[in-house]
Amino acid sequence: MSGDGVETRSAPLEALRAALRAGRHDQALALASAATDAGLAHPLLLQVAAAALAQIGRFDEALALHEKAAGLAPADPAVRAAMGECLFAAQRPEAALAAWRQALDLAPKDPTLMCGKARVLASLGHGEEAAALFAAAQVADPGRLEAPFGLARLALEAGRLDEADRLVRALLARAPGQPDFLWLAGRLGLARGDHQAAAAFLEKIAAIPGLPAAQRAETQLALGEALDGLGRTSEAFALAVEAKAIQRRLYAGRAAGREGETARFVRLAAWFERADPDAWKAAPRKDPPADPAPTHAFLVGFPRSGTTLLEQALAGHPGVQTLEEAPTLAAHFAEFLSSAAGCARLARLDADQADAWRARYWAEARAHGIGSSGGLFVDKAPAGTLSLPLIAKLFPDAKILFALRDPRDVVLSCLRNAFQMNAMTYAFTTLEETAACYCACMAMAEVYRRVLALDLIEVRHEVLVEDFDGELARIAGFLGIDDRPAMRDVAATARRSTVRTPSGPQVRLGLNREGIGRWRAYAGKLAPVAGMLEPWVRRFGYPADGP
Repeated sequence: MSGDGVETRSAPLEALRAALRAGRHDQALALASAATDAGLAHPLLLQVAAAALAQIGRFDEALALHEKAAGLAPADPAVRAAMGECLFAAQRPEAALAAWRQALDLAPKDPTLMCGKARVLASLGHGEEAAALFAAAQVADPGRLEAPFGLARLALEAGRLDEADRLVRALLARAPGQPDFLWLAGRLGLARGDHQAAAAFLEKIAAIPGLPAAQRAETQLALGEALDGLGRTSEAFALAVEAKAIQRRLYAGRAAGREGETARFVRLAAWFERADPDAWKAAPRKDPPADPAPTHAFLVGFPRSGTTLLEQALAGHPGVQTLEEAPTLAAHFAEFLSSAAGCARLARLDADQADAWRARYWAEARAHGIGSSGGLFVDKAPAGTLSLPLIAKLFPDAKILFALRDPRDVVLSCLRNAFQMNAMTYAFTTLEETAACYCACMAMAEVYRRVLALDLIEVRHEVLVEDFDGELARIAGFLGIDDRPAMRDVAATARRSTVRTPSGPQVRLGLNREGIGRWRAYAGKLAPVAGMLEPWVRRFGYPADGP
């Protein structure tokens, strides 16, 4: 009787392993679901079921299954690795890194685990550490293609295009139809401005049947970028709309029940509309400042408003440190700006509390590499407009650069570009919601500027591009730094750093007017939101027919 029971319970596992070995993933999922429904708990079953949930964006449920699998097999590095993959897909890279570290502690010489940890490190901007792990994995297993792929991607993101080209060619020679390698070749073509070559590689991926949804969406967005460069704007727009619809479906479960970004802007604008400006004076200090940078600035606005160009110009100054889109104020926002009660607590912050939250901010900045340079620190956060009340309370001496760009170009660019998914970028999955999000953000910013004491100037992207020397001199004067010639060579600065935003390839090519007034080629496609954007076009002084 006991033997029969063991045989019966092991049969689903053997069938599952056979299905996985044969690459029949749908069958494997069906077997895993049936077995778990029948009450059979085994790490392999749980991992397959979790992977299926993650594919449709149900990450919380998937992670619960991974936690259960880890409890059943605490010494199995593959279980920790699977959890790391799921956390990374859920865009929780710090937690993913911890899972990969645990996996490597159990199997320190496993090249698969080295590559997994390296991918997370790369996503967090730790390029040198990631490259070292990829290189070690390549030595451990020269036949493994994931390691040279990781090195090629790092080279591309750092603007080392010749190195990336050499690595990509070698990968394609070994596996010509591998979608990841074709994608990298397509991105390399885009980085070099060779839209024809980029389109050819990306079209090969798009033609692959059964491509995972997330990969298809990313491919279509990149292909749309290539087609835009070839002047095929109708096709480019259609691909962007379809790709964003895929992403919207994929992440709908994660977005359900959470406050959307547009709703968040509306809520905060309404709260601060009723706020007493006297309550929003700077919070007092008790301890002397222990800030790693004596002067401090925030670069905010809205995504795709030209912040990357300005940040790279400032980064060219030897006395300036910049930080690209790190969550330095994420904990502060969760504590104070996620509810009306939190906003009220922020308004009456005392010296001890304020000093503690300032220290937490600087600890986060240090964790991302900001040190005591004796110069200016620029915290670039295109989506950081939300956090202006925190800045006003905690950092009243900070300078604020508010980036502006033609609203039509901003909305078009947000729709057409690929982003890591979060509350804001989920709003960029339809044209109408992208426009609504932009309008709500600008309305909230106007309320903030009426209520808060902010040392702020607007920086218009079009002016910066057209009169780079004059505008950069104005900005330098506002920030209290000298105007250095090195600030003008943004291409050289970008090539020396890893720029992870969609603007990276353009900035590495230097100043250009290509993105100014690009909306005009899509005017018909933008017609459904033209009326919504028109008040902001007028408010910011852009001509009705564009620059």
